[in-house]
Amino acid sequence: MFAAEISVEYYLTLGFVLLALYSLNLLALALARRWLPARRLACAEFADSDCPNVLVQIPLFNEGHLVERVLAAVMALDWPHAHLEIQILDDSIDGSLAISQRAVAALKQQGLRIELLHRLQRTDFKAGALAAGLQHSDAPFVAIFDADFIPPPDFLRRTVGALVANPDLAYIQTRWGHLNREESLLTRIQARLLDSHFRVEQEARWRLGLPLPFNGTCGLWRRAAIESAGGWNGDSLTEDLDLSMRANLAGWRSAFIEDLVVPGTLPVSARAWRVQQFRWTKGFVQCFIKLMPQVWRSARLPVWHKLMISLQIGQPLAFVVGVACLIMGLPFMAGAAVSSPGVDLMAFVTSLLGFVAPIVFLVTAGNEVGWRWTLIEIMGAVVLTSGLLLSNARGGLEALLGHRTEFIRTPKGWETREARAPVWGHGVLELGVGLALLGFALIEQPLAVIYLAMLIVGLLGIGAMQLIDGRLILKPLGIRH
Repeated sequence: MFAAEISVEYYLTLGFVLLALYSLNLLALALARRWLPARRLACAEFADSDCPNVLVQIPLFNEGHLVERVLAAVMALDWPHAHLEIQILDDSIDGSLAISQRAVAALKQQGLRIELLHRLQRTDFKAGALAAGLQHSDAPFVAIFDADFIPPPDFLRRTVGALVANPDLAYIQTRWGHLNREESLLTRIQARLLDSHFRVEQEARWRLGLPLPFNGTCGLWRRAAIESAGGWNGDSLTEDLDLSMRANLAGWRSAFIEDLVVPGTLPVSARAWRVQQFRWTKGFVQCFIKLMPQVWRSARLPVWHKLMISLQIGQPLAFVVGVACLIMGLPFMAGAAVSSPGVDLMAFVTSLLGFVAPIVFLVTAGNEVGWRWTLIEIMGAVVLTSGLLLSNARGGLEALLGHRTEFIRTPKGWETREARAPVWGHGVLELGVGLALLGFALIEQPLAVIYLAMLIVGLLGIGAMQLIDGRLILKPLGIRH
């Protein structure tokens, strides 16, 4: 065996080990969610006259009429208006700003404590807007809602009560619901993935006593925790994860309330979903680079906490490692290099874990939609997530190389030109690589199609959906559970 082959085998084995660890992390969380008992969270109750002041921040950027819907929900919150402040943090550069101005003016005439803050320069994007808003209020508690979410009336009663009853908590994260889950197969798949994150990962971390990542919206912060952690910072694309981890390092805890659901709108096109996932992946890797040294230097965190945090924030690196393993494995598939039995065994184990672990993780999220749709959603989630390999790997690699990009928000469903019109440049790479892998495997090593099946189908699916902008998969489903 040539020295070059030995070197490639070494790095390939290392990649397989890392991918296996990421899969085992998902399995461990699923098992913890299944077998550990639920945790109770104490909650204080208030008379209206005793309610503390709460600031509700609504960050916006070209959100159109969504501001009217979220404001209607905020006004319906069961909280005395005398103790409620509302900030519309609108950095819009289109006609959305005028809509916000009219909505705020109407509520001011009703005597509500509401203000509109518009920055001419979007410094630090969402993080900068939230930080700027805090300078205009001294409320001890801060609720944050993105424009496409609708908080239920009891949101503040339950979250403020929990922070008051538990003074060591920095923030409360609640579960996302899905207003348009049944709009298409794509939205069903996204809902399944998000349900797995909230109902499995977040709930498991809460039961294990691990730090919880803040999800950017549908949560309540203690202002003192924000300030002691260093405030909002826009040096990553996931300012929510960054602040929540820094708060934990500063000694604060966090909590998750699974049965407090805040419904929101899912992206309706493959392109919009891809943009969202790229941003989240890149932001996580940016936080991994920034925070891991602090995590491992922390004297207050036990080693197993440090390991679980590392796997949590570093999970998106699986896309980068996956691409690297794919490239290194091609010569072995083609017969140009001969792998050792140990590498073959590790490849088999990693592939098996990479298939079983996500399925167990997704199944643990529940089957309220019935087993037929559960199976469809799970297989669709596994396949289409594989199809994001190239895009997410690029996001992770850009973060590793220190390449900074602007915060690009997820296109909304009402944005016809952005979210539904065909964009023929998008999807070509995924479609081309998927076809190339299929042809390579059939010519060089037909058995490799078994290992590459999910990836090939996922790339072809994501590529085709972007080329036609998901018109087939976005067609409203005729079958309902």
